Amino acid sequence: MALKATRRLPSLIALRAFEALVRQGSTGAAALELHVTHSAVSHQIKKLEEELEVALIDRQGKGLHLTSAGRKLSQLVSGAFEQLRDIQGVLPLATPSGDLRVACAPALLARISTLLGRFLENYPDVSLHLLSIDQAHQGVDMVISFGDSEIEGQRIAALGNLTYFPVCSPRLLNAGEPLRKPRDLTRQVLLHEDNGHDWSRYFLAAGIPSLQGRQNIFLPDAALTIGVAIAGGGVAISDLILAGEQLAQGTLIRLFDVEFPAPCPYVLILPPRGAQELAKAFSDWLVGELESIASLS
Repeated sequence: MALKATRRLPSLIALRAFEALVRQGSTGAAALELHVTHSAVSHQIKKLEEELEVALIDRQGKGLHLTSAGRKLSQLVSGAFEQLRDIQGVLPLATPSGDLRVACAPALLARISTLLGRFLENYPDVSLHLLSIDQAHQGVDMVISFGDSEIEGQRIAALGNLTYFPVCSPRLLNAGEPLRKPRDLTRQVLLHEDNGHDWSRYFLAAGIPSLQGRQNIFLPDAALTIGVAIAGGGVAISDLILAGEQLAQGTLIRLFDVEFPAPCPYVLILPPRGAQELAKAFSDWLVGELESIASLS
């Protein structure tokens, strides 16, 4: 008996953007609900149209007008998302409780701290302790390291396939000095979270290995580097995990089309002793949250 081919599920991120757009009635209102930019919503709608190989939005004239396919899809997804919103009231879901201690690499530690409100809403009986990576051997429930490490435990997930690229504030882009190609960086201040290795790798990938910036600022971690870039203090190297939300909101913009692979992924590790159920719940939430932000950027 021949096996029936499995049809590919459309992007749930794109479907979520389409459902919000139709329900809210405008790209701007959908962007506010999803905490992303107008362009991020438009990008997801176009992505969904490409996946389904059909036009969903009639872009002639003003206002939101769906095609016949768009109206059909809206009927299908609106009920499904409404059921998902009601799931906590329908199912007697038991949520883990207790203390959760997470030791994390410094750059991601700052990134996670901005998202915690969403996790704590879903886990109201959890007390969360975020610790630096040098405390990973002090009875923690989860370790998130940059690259694998000698820490004992089960490797349950990896935030991999990251690429690095330059980012800067829109204010810097419009400040006067042109930023149209990588060679234009010679007139800019370059921000570093390391000893300059990331920028060296970028210029090598761009085919200009000897290029240097006008000046350099060296900072102790990626969070401070991104903060200085948002303030217009220079151009930084970042990725979709650490800068994804700022890129979606428009406080940072990505420069050029040259990128290079990150040297290693973030690895989520469960030590053999700890709150395993709660740590796995946090892992699932974190991976989904970061993937969602990266997809909408």
